[in-house]
Amino acid sequence: MPVIVRLRNRILYLSSVLIVSMQLCFFANAQGNADVPDKRISLSARNTSLGFILKKLSKISGIIIFFSTEELAPFTNVSVNARDRLFSDVMHELLDNRGLSYVVVNSRTVTITRKAPAPVPILTGKDTTISVSGKVINEKGLPVIAASVAIAGTSRGTTTDQDGTFVINGVPRSATLTISSVSFLTQQIQIRGRNNLGVIPLKEYVSDLDETVVKGYYNTTKRLNTGTVITLKGRDINQQPVSNPLIAMMGRVPNLVITPTSGLPNAEVNIQLRGQNSLSTGSLRSEPLIIVDGVPYPNTLKAGSGSFGLVRNQLSALSFINVNDIEQIDVLSDADATSIYGSRGGNGVILITTKKGKAGATSINLSLSTGISQVSKKLDLLNTSQYLQMRREAYANNGMIPPDKQTQEKNYSNYDLTVWDQNRYTDWQKEFFGRTAMSYNGNISVSGGSPTVQYLVGGNFSTQKYVFPGDNKFENGTANFSISGNSENGRFKSSLSGSYTFNTSFSNSNDFTTLAVTLAPNAPAIYAKNGTLNWEPDPTATNKTGTWQNPYAQLLQTSLSKNNNLRGNTEFSYKISENISARASAGYSEIRTRNLGLTPIASFDPADTTAKGASSLTSLLNKSFTFDPQINYTGQVGAGKLDGLVGITIQNQSQENETITGTGYTSDALLKSFIVAPITYSTNNTSEYKYAAIFARLSYNWQNKYLVNITGRRDGSSRFGPGYQFGNFWSTGLAWIFSEEEPVKKKLPFLSYGKLRFSIGTNGNDGIGDYQYLELYQGIPNVSYQDIRPIRSMGVANPDYHWEKVRKMEAALETGFFNDRILLTTSFWRTRASDQLGTYRLPSTGGAVTIIANQHAEIQNSGWDFILNTRNVTTKNFTWSTSANFGLQYNKLLANPDGLYNGYGLNRFVTVGKPFTGFAIAYISKGVNPATGLYQFVDADGNVNTDKDNGNTQGMKINTKPLTIGVSNTLSFKGFDLSFFLQFTHQTGRNYLFDYVFISRNPGSFSSEPGQEYGNIPVELLNNWKKPGNITAYQKFSSENYSEPITPLLNKAHESNLGWVDASFLRLRNVALSYNLPAHWISKYHLQNFKVYIQGQNLLTITNYKGLDPETQSASSLPLLRVLTAGIQIGL
Repeated sequence: MPVIVRLRNRILYLSSVLIVSMQLCFFANAQGNADVPDKRISLSARNTSLGFILKKLSKISGIIIFFSTEELAPFTNVSVNARDRLFSDVMHELLDNRGLSYVVVNSRTVTITRKAPAPVPILTGKDTTISVSGKVINEKGLPVIAASVAIAGTSRGTTTDQDGTFVINGVPRSATLTISSVSFLTQQIQIRGRNNLGVIPLKEYVSDLDETVVKGYYNTTKRLNTGTVITLKGRDINQQPVSNPLIAMMGRVPNLVITPTSGLPNAEVNIQLRGQNSLSTGSLRSEPLIIVDGVPYPNTLKAGSGSFGLVRNQLSALSFINVNDIEQIDVLSDADATSIYGSRGGNGVILITTKKGKAGATSINLSLSTGISQVSKKLDLLNTSQYLQMRREAYANNGMIPPDKQTQEKNYSNYDLTVWDQNRYTDWQKEFFGRTAMSYNGNISVSGGSPTVQYLVGGNFSTQKYVFPGDNKFENGTANFSISGNSENGRFKSSLSGSYTFNTSFSNSNDFTTLAVTLAPNAPAIYAKNGTLNWEPDPTATNKTGTWQNPYAQLLQTSLSKNNNLRGNTEFSYKISENISARASAGYSEIRTRNLGLTPIASFDPADTTAKGASSLTSLLNKSFTFDPQINYTGQVGAGKLDGLVGITIQNQSQENETITGTGYTSDALLKSFIVAPITYSTNNTSEYKYAAIFARLSYNWQNKYLVNITGRRDGSSRFGPGYQFGNFWSTGLAWIFSEEEPVKKKLPFLSYGKLRFSIGTNGNDGIGDYQYLELYQGIPNVSYQDIRPIRSMGVANPDYHWEKVRKMEAALETGFFNDRILLTTSFWRTRASDQLGTYRLPSTGGAVTIIANQHAEIQNSGWDFILNTRNVTTKNFTWSTSANFGLQYNKLLANPDGLYNGYGLNRFVTVGKPFTGFAIAYISKGVNPATGLYQFVDADGNVNTDKDNGNTQGMKINTKPLTIGVSNTLSFKGFDLSFFLQFTHQTGRNYLFDYVFISRNPGSFSSEPGQEYGNIPVELLNNWKKPGNITAYQKFSSENYSEPITPLLNKAHESNLGWVDASFLRLRNVALSYNLPAHWISKYHLQNFKVYIQGQNLLTITNYKGLDPETQSASSLPLLRVLTAGIQIGL
């Protein structure tokens, strides 16, 4: 990869020069002029509002004028006629007689404030009044000028000076100061006899439209944004009792589909934003890019081998991120928002920003909570009487006499009838996942700082038990810090943040869910009378071998998983001049996982003299480093503002994976020593990914009405062969804030905000894994030739495949009504992906069976996003706001000249002009034949028969695409806060009656072989055929695991319309209720805040789906749990 290396070396050299230049400029900085140029202007207006005149004056003069709409609301009939007059004279004419004044913030900005009455000295005893001073700053640590500081309940007060400081005399020792300023939230401070209140930070009042939107390399606001960025605030994430931030995002972003694979902690979570942009699935996944504090972060990690230990082959790396540390999450969707990420942004981008320190007095925040988790639903399964009747009926259907305790031939297929107690009943769902799991969580943070230095130090520890038997638990701990600072003149800024997270999972070897729903209800007791594990041997057998594999033996087959994550990020910026600034950031992330799975001899039947122990150790190291220097320009061009940036990105990512397996142990004491294992097998894989890019952005904002944003990027990736490593990507975003036009203001006064925007651009995709353009080899396990392990090819080399191309387009309308009380965004988007990277099948006679190549197929995803935000009620004591989102999504195959779908011929129903995902092909079933009791289907000629052959069967399409609506409500009444989130999903899902755990054998059959203690079925399957003439839903039972033609027809029914049902649901996804202690109690106990709260997750689900969970739709994995927590938050 010589080209990549040369480019990287040049970029590093340029970056070094940039950093040195920044340092030199820092030491040679000069203070800018803070005076506003007193321009001569001409302005005329009659009988209009003061706010309108000030906006007009701002446009004419080029000086930004900040003011509060509420404070200027009374002045609605104002006239002015100024010709060639000084800016300052006009301002005084407009403000002086109305109790207003203005304060110069910098050379281009002034702010309007009310004139505060001069402080009135009070001559009283020094024991009852004092002199109080302090300094008021904003959230960036800069002084707030002309802020009003008044003694609550009186007319006496003062204002802050140019440094944000104030002094007020004659203040009662027990008084409260009210501090207010334009564009800031009012704050009250208890004096409590203090002469110096220190630094007082004010939070900026920001409307929904003016909140900061993070677009990666730069920030903007929703009002001025030309792309699609949906922001989830930390308050919406923090109040959910979840261990993974992805779970907290479910249902809150239109067309963002998040699907957990299990209810277990750190289980893999699948993500897809605005559809699947690749025909290929599996390793070539269409997942968004995830970035945490500037560092690319994996969603999924490969963990244990799966042979031993509960740690799945895949786990979610985002379980390392403590949700309480998250400041906000931004989801970037369209070309304008994602193209600056080039190839990495083709499937969207998710930016996670963690909390940082803020200026102000040192504060300590402590949060403690405890909670419970439960499985919210059980299946309706057969009891013992029903089960035994089913088994005997199955034998009769096979023309056999049902066995009983007098039967001589007892074996794994009939122990439930010949050995086990015929009257015993155990509710295995209650036994295996009916427990209430406890959880404990604690957070602490210390933050504060001065206007020039801010800091935050925090920690978190949580323990979560499982609902399964045994002492299974998941522990997670985090330590984090951030420190940031700036020079006194604000030109130089720097920050450093980092975190270390560890989690430990100790658990049994398997998910008990499958056993809970399939184990025969009359299976033996877990423990014998002497307290040991009960293996229920056949009393008539000579070897006394157990008749079942005791499920609790799995508790001895343990898995210990230790994982840790180290993250760090640093950033420097320097304002070289009034218009030019330089910035550089670097980030590092390291994830280590280690899983030790042990299968001791003690976990086997003591009568099994051939049992041997086994162990497996899997370790993974994932490292990522990124470096992003850039230069920014901001300046006035004409009546508008021009912003530009040029930057480079260097990313280096490596992964090491190693597994060692030992088998044949004769002593459990040696299980952790692989040296003494009679048989060992090891594998290891290493990979390295290098990425470099140069990017640029240019935007122009003319009078906050007309906006244009252009980005370009050139990417280089080590995942392509020579000559194909680089790709170019671009985007253009346009926006028109038509609500700023005078005719709109006059004719549509109820329309407070209106914007049309359009974007178009390109992304790419290199998500094909490392070294795939080469011919790779792997060892063949358990095979040896002359003591040498042979290798085999994993695929044919192809150095000629190249970048996928992803073209995006979006048009959107954003509107606000009645002073932005109602905000509605409607957007139509379309994504087209071509040059598909996919895997082709090759003839097996050639050795290698696959090759990765560009397919000439073109696919399209399109859809609509709808987002509604309303402020329903806003009064002094009560507020109520609502947020709702809804998405529609469509897709189709535009071209497919190669013919076969993904080279596999997977689906003959995928045709050009038709959808390629979001549907299933199902055979058409006509129920059960009344004469034979077998499933029957419609063949290609329209005839109904019980032919087990699939080739001549007619098919139908079933729409499986989900449609989701999310609605969030937030209410506040005095000290009470209530928020709840409802998610409605309309979908067709898998019928749990045809889940693999129920059709892996014929209903009516039984096997107690190790790991296959299957037998029980849902009660609904009793609606089965029993004799000729029966009209039933399900075919007849069979006592054999496999029998012709029953088994093939059962599998065919699984792939028919019988295998699909309505899985729609309405779920109370999240609810949080809290109470904040009143201010006088806070003051009395010298606290900053005190809150008690209750939080719930998945508390209520309304659905017709009869399986365990309509979201996971599985009977073999733990469903999403119902969670309820209670806790307190204390601020000191």
